[in-house]
Amino acid sequence: MRLSDAQRQSIVLAARRNLGEDARIWLFGSRVDDTRRGGDVDLYVEASGPCPLVAALQCKLTIEENLDLHVDLLVNDQQQEKPIFQIARETGVQL
Repeated sequence: MRLSDAQRQSIVLAARRNLGEDARIWLFGSRVDDTRRGGDVDLYVEASGPCPLVAALQCKLTIEENLDLHVDLLVNDQQQEKPIFQIARETGVQL
């Protein structure tokens, strides 16, 4: 995984502040592979209930600002299951 401990903590803190204290967060995509270089930060978050778009955007912006990296954020607020959610859980690393 190509994130430092401080970066992981920053992600978890921002997600839980914006999307709920019980939010579960996965890193997936190229940053999971230690042999690759560069790339954005792909995150999948499971929230326990409805998640307003404003909260998801605030979370994304906070993480981007803290990491100084582009972030792609997927939020599953239990309203609808999408195939990409399953891929993120299966190929990702839970933070």
